[in-house]
Amino acid sequence: MISQLLLLKTCLNRIGAMAKAGFIAMHPAPCLKSELSEHNTIDSLTIKNLNAPLENKNFTAITLINNPINASKDTSLMLDTHSLENDPSQDGYSNKDITIGQGAYNAYDGTAIYYRYWLAQPLNDTANIDKKTSEQSLQAERQVILLHRGHEHSGRLDELGTRYAEAGYQVFAWDARGNGRSGGIKDHAESVTQLERDLDDFVRMVIGKTGIPIEDTLIVASSIGAVLAAAWVHDYAPTIRGMILGTPAISIRLYIPFAIPALKVARKLGFMSRVSSYVKAQVLTHDKEAQQAYNDDPLISGSISSDLLIDTHATGQRLLDDADAITVPTFVLCAGKDYVVDKQAERQFYERLCSPIKRWQLYPDSFHAIFHETNKADIIDDCLAFSDELFAKPVAKVDLTEAHKDSASRDRVDRLAIKPFNPSFALTRLVMQKFGHISDAVATGLEHGFDSGSSLDKVYANEPKGANAVGKAIDKFYLNNIGWQGIRIRREHLLELARIAINDIQNATDSQEQSKNNSLINLFDIASGNGYYVFDLLSEFNNLQVELRDYDTHNVTVMEQKAAQFEFDSRVTVVQKDAFDASSYTSNKKATEQPANGFDIAIASGVFELFSDNELVQTAINGIYDSLNEGGYFLYTNQPWHPEQEFISKTLNNHRGSDWVMRCRSQAEMDQLVNQAGFEKVAMRIDRFGIFTVSLAKKVSSN
Repeated sequence: MISQLLLLKTCLNRIGAMAKAGFIAMHPAPCLKSELSEHNTIDSLTIKNLNAPLENKNFTAITLINNPINASKDTSLMLDTHSLENDPSQDGYSNKDITIGQGAYNAYDGTAIYYRYWLAQPLNDTANIDKKTSEQSLQAERQVILLHRGHEHSGRLDELGTRYAEAGYQVFAWDARGNGRSGGIKDHAESVTQLERDLDDFVRMVIGKTGIPIEDTLIVASSIGAVLAAAWVHDYAPTIRGMILGTPAISIRLYIPFAIPALKVARKLGFMSRVSSYVKAQVLTHDKEAQQAYNDDPLISGSISSDLLIDTHATGQRLLDDADAITVPTFVLCAGKDYVVDKQAERQFYERLCSPIKRWQLYPDSFHAIFHETNKADIIDDCLAFSDELFAKPVAKVDLTEAHKDSASRDRVDRLAIKPFNPSFALTRLVMQKFGHISDAVATGLEHGFDSGSSLDKVYANEPKGANAVGKAIDKFYLNNIGWQGIRIRREHLLELARIAINDIQNATDSQEQSKNNSLINLFDIASGNGYYVFDLLSEFNNLQVELRDYDTHNVTVMEQKAAQFEFDSRVTVVQKDAFDASSYTSNKKATEQPANGFDIAIASGVFELFSDNELVQTAINGIYDSLNEGGYFLYTNQPWHPEQEFISKTLNNHRGSDWVMRCRSQAEMDQLVNQAGFEKVAMRIDRFGIFTVSLAKKVSSN
């Protein structure tokens, strides 16, 4: 028996060796287009001070204040900096010194984030750009953010960072939370949107350090890092110069049938919190030295959080579905022999992009880790050429203010109107009409509209009720819908950003030592519904004076009753006004001319999403701008994407009694409307599903 087992083991080992040899024979290394081999021999920066991941409890960097208004300030700790002088006698090297260093800062939740940088100019020189030559000035005004693959860290991007710095760019790269030397649970994040928030804060930190604006910032990312970059661009709509996505993991090839559904079930049952990676070095690159370096790197992980893997898959599907919302110039690099991600998904994503400048490049013989392949010099050359092309011309901006007339989001709504009859939607609507009254929340939606303030009150309360046990069960199922979960997260995000705005105004008032009477903070909500979250703020801030507006008589009555019930009568004014009527705002006289009568904070929550016409929205935003004091804050929500857009349009009624048909504005479109009125966005939040956003903008001086 033992001899048989040994024989079987020997046979399996031989089969494995044969398979490996066959794999190598069938996948020859890609050929270089040039002989710039010097680029493949850059010595990696060895960091002697940090041989282990940063631990939060021992981290002594200055904490990044959880206040986006000040997030651009330099709150990082520089751990080490030194200059790397290139040898001008070597082909392919510039004659410039590169400053290489490392730093760390705390993310919004205190997690230590480690980063590296490669600088064409020292940071203290960029502050004196006006004293430099035009060539130096041009180079100092370009910066690149590098994002590594999943499992990896910023040290793996040393050659890419060096090449960009040689070309005159200021380059920064982080170790994402849970990776490399950064803190956090190993290989884990709560969601991709948490990583997006980290990235947004990181970019703000870099901008605060270099002084280079977001419009002169480029993202270069690989694999899962490329998915993160695309999701950040889609969700946060930063006005970056462009992005380069190397083998983006839009759809990861898991090979095991039903892997994602099985993982979801396992997580529901509390099992399989982590999964091991099947990806080995030999399927990432043909380069033997790179393979060995990968295998020997102690900071590279061999597993990933199951929750993060599931959410990365969901994010990839969301990006595929809504790629047409991305208008940033994009270069997609595809590896022809990629056994990690689906090339068809990459191509589908690329074709759906609405970027005015987009480029696709296939490297037929390359494996997944293209920045570590034998032809990496050519690949990096292509990246530099695309980058230089973008910076050689003005920023490519797409005007989205007319998107309600002609855009991908408009086309999607128009397609919904002519879709063929779907019996499942009809049956759902019939059942709701016949039996919806036994569910408290469903009955409220049927009566007042599922988008009404009364309906949202039920969603916020999240207390299943019904005429009987069946009705209560239906109510629980209804309230647990993904859209309503997102609405409740939106409320928390709105309250969070409102607190930040109120505290900032209060701090400014205290610093000016104004009298108590003048320290009141005036807030108005242009379409309050039933005023649920504003009453939360009134309970928390005693110096808050509010004006609650709504067009609907029923909502006005409800808010008046609530104000009396909570004894806020002296601090609450309830008025019936149309948010889209210009005369309802102080448009005849600018608030800057009468600051005593102006408002400090304005809220527009859940109202713009109900109307497709941007002209209506622009009227409201202009009115808000006129009504705010100088430096006032504007809180606005948006719905850039919804997984159940068709289902809602075919089954639910709105507050006007018609079908609830929504046009999902891209975040870029919404931000353009706000920016055009004279506001500057300073912070944003998005739920983990990628459905609802809340943004905080500040009124910029009109002078």
